[in-house]
This record gives sequence, structure tokens and C-alpha cells, in this order.
Amino acid sequence: MEAVEPTILYQETNPYGSMTAFLEDDGRTIYLYLQSQEDPESPMKTVWVKNRIPGPISRDSSDLQDGMAPVLCKDEIEQSDFHSMHPENLYFIWLEEGNGLALFYEDELVAFLPPWSGVKGFHGYSKYAKVESITANPLGNTENGVIPERIRKARDFWEFRSQKDSWKEIQKKRLDFLESQLGPHQKYWSADGGKFPTLAIAKFTHPKDSKIVVYATIGMSAQNMPSVELYHRDYEKYSRIEMLFAAKIEDTDQTESWVPHAIGEMIKFPWMMGKWLGEGHSITLSRRDPDSLHCNFTHFFISGKFSNYKSSQFALPMPMNGELISENGQPIQFLHLLPITEEEVFYSKKAGANSFLKAIEPSNLGWVHHSSRQSFL
Repeated sequence: MEAVEPTILYQETNPYGSMTAFLEDDGRTIYLYLQSQEDPESPMKTVWVKNRIPGPISRDSSDLQDGMAPVLCKDEIEQSDFHSMHPENLYFIWLEEGNGLALFYEDELVAFLPPWSGVKGFHGYSKYAKVESITANPLGNTENGVIPERIRKARDFWEFRSQKDSWKEIQKKRLDFLESQLGPHQKYWSADGGKFPTLAIAKFTHPKDSKIVVYATIGMSAQNMPSVELYHRDYEKYSRIEMLFAAKIEDTDQTESWVPHAIGEMIKFPWMMGKWLGEGHSITLSRRDPDSLHCNFTHFFISGKFSNYKSSQFALPMPMNGELISENGQPIQFLHLLPITEEEVFYSKKAGANSFLKAIEPSNLGWVHHSSRQSFL
């Protein structure tokens, strides 16, 4: 049977606006696709959901050569009907990271396209897959197990975020913790552009040194970052973060002319690009420090391991002593942003983040940015 003109049965963009999923019926098969809206280099993810025709004894190699979605063979499927799916009975549940989703039909879990789809040739899971095959693996028990539990957690997350006062609860918890460490905030900016996720930036003066200003993100830790689980088995320990930026003021404070903008332009990066930020990473700095004298700062270096800032009077450890627990019961990591040069970025990647942190130590600047500093190298 030849494929007919494909029909999109159902389509939806995740709450972050970064990825779109669609269910497509070509008359031979039904496949679930997931496509990035923001990263053109990100390959499309796919998983076979079901056949629309009885499975052949063997696969026709011409299907793949013609770019057609593969039909699964008779011994690969657990399927008794080959009907299409009615759009009014379809819905998705997105993972809170936004880079994976579950497909439900008539309130039954039918397929799961996970964040690790596309890794080492893996695609996803389908209720109708009997054995591991070219484009689908068996879903297994649809009521109990790791996958149904992950989907239940996602459902609970979205139900919480849809509640009227959820952001007030999230905001208060983080702001109270920040103020317990840094004193009352001086300024507050909304940083989400009116779109999900809700995010903000607050400014503080360090309680032990009035010449140090500290900017903190609020709300990044209210949802897991995507892709962490591809690098950490215990991914939830690294998935929720807030960012801090500290600067030493020499004469006048010009940080407000660039810091809130610079942080605001990177604060949504994980959910828009489907990538995580963590220890030792670097990310492009989009705004120029107007007070920089010797260095052209091009990136933020990210770390929670900076040495103490040492002045002539005292040594200041990084703020955020103590542990703040997020709504999902996991610890929130507070990571500092330090502006660095192109040369320093290259060194941190070549020699490693720990070597770069050791190179910073002799300056005694630690976690505090000095616009007038010279190269650490």
C-alpha cells in the first residue's frame, strides 16, 4: 500500500514555546514527531505509534530509500486494529523540561517520546510495539513503572503551575531566602517578557561590603532544566538552579545599564534551546561592560566553586550558605556568573574548569567581578 498525503491529526507547542509536537498519519503508519522551534540544528525526534496497515513479514527497504516512515513488521507489533486516531480523543502531557511528551488516546497512555530520543539511534516507546524495533520500543505497563510515574510527576507539575497563586509562592520562597543572606532587595525586574516560565531578577547590596552589588535570578529553579539527565544519572540534583552575579563598584554604579539586560537575555536559554547550564559551563555575554578597561568580556563563566573574595579588610565567601529546597523536593543550586574573555573561555575548555578556577585564585577576586581587572592568564 502506498502512502497517502500525510495528515496531521494533532499538533501542539510546549508551554515554553520552544518545541512543537505533531502526530502524523500517512495512511500506512502513525508517527509522533518533535521539532525545535528555536534551534535549527536540532534534529527532529520521532517515534512510531502504530501501523495503519497489517505488518508485513519483512521490511521493504525501498520505504527507507524513499524517505517514507517505516512500517513495523508483523512480529514487531502488538496490534489488532489499524484504524486512525480521532483528533478529539487525543492529547499530550509535556514533561516539565519541555523536551519530551506523552501521547494519550481516549485517556490511555499510547506513546512516550522521551528526552533521550535521538541518542544512539533510540526513538521512543509505543503501546503497540511488541519488541525493540527500528523506530519504537515496547512501552510496557501503562499504569505503573518508571515512565507512568514520570508522566504523573509532569501532570502534577503543570497542575501546580496552573494554580492562580503558584508564582507568588515560588517568588516568595526564593526572595525570602535571598534576603536572609543578602538583606532587603533594592530593585526588582520582571525578566520573562510576559511568557512562560515566569522569571525575575533582583538586585542587592552585599551586607558586609556596600561596594559589592549582587544580582540574583528568581524563578529559574521553579522548573527542571532540559537535557541534564543525558549527563547525570541523578539529574534532579542538578536540574534546578538560580544564577548570581556580583560586581565591585569603583566610583559610580553603572551595572544597571548592562547586567539586568545581560542576565535577562540568557535566563530563558535552557528552555528555549533545550540545553542545560551547570558547573564549568560558559555562555555568551550579550552586553558590554561599560567600565571594562583591560579586558573584552565576551562570556559568563558559570560556577559554584569560586574561591573567597579577599579585600584588605576581610575575605567574603560566596553568598547562599544553607540549602533551599524547591517545590519538587530537590536542592536548588546557586551558581555564580563571572565575565571572562575569549582567551579565558578557550583556556577553561582546553585545560578544564577546575584548572581555570585555580588560575583565578591568585587575583583574590573569587566570585566578584572587577571591571578593571586584567587577564587571569
